[in-house]
Formats: sequence, C-alpha cells, structure tokens
Amino acid sequence: MTAITVHCLGAFRDLGDHFTVEVDDVSVSCIREAVSRHLVGVNRSDLDAVLKRSVFAEGDELLKDHVTVSGNEVSLLPPVAGG
Repeated sequence: MTAITVHCLGAFRDLGDHFTVEVDDVSVSCIREAVSRHLVGVNRSDLDAVLKRSVFAEGDELLKDHVTVSGNEVSLLPPVAGG
C-alpha cells in the first residue's frame, strides 16, 4: 500500500487542506477510487459527482486517469465556471 496525500482545492476545501488515502496502485484512476471511498467514509458522498468531473495534478502537470504519479502528493482540482 502507498499513502497518497491529496491537496484539496475549490469545493473540496470543505474537507480541509488535505487528506491521505491508501492505494495499491499509484495510477490516477486508483487514486480517484480511493478518494471516492474517502468521501463516503467522511459522509460527503455529495461530492462524488464533482469528483467524477475533477482533474488531478502533480505539480503543474494535469494527469489523465491512466497515468501513474511519481510522488506521493497530488492536487484535486474541481471544475470551475467563469468568464
């Protein structure tokens, strides 16, 4: 198991600045699944729909779900609207 620190932005800030999830595989898709389980565990499954539209980033790089992260920290970026 690998511990991944997830930094929260936007709508996810209600969860705090960050939280940690444990994953077997450090692909973004596995991290996304672990975050979804975390949301259920902290009684915030209402954010799961936002999670499905969100992007993970490592440093300045936006990550696709098939990518594996090289470190142990990612940022969770919810979709934004604006003009």
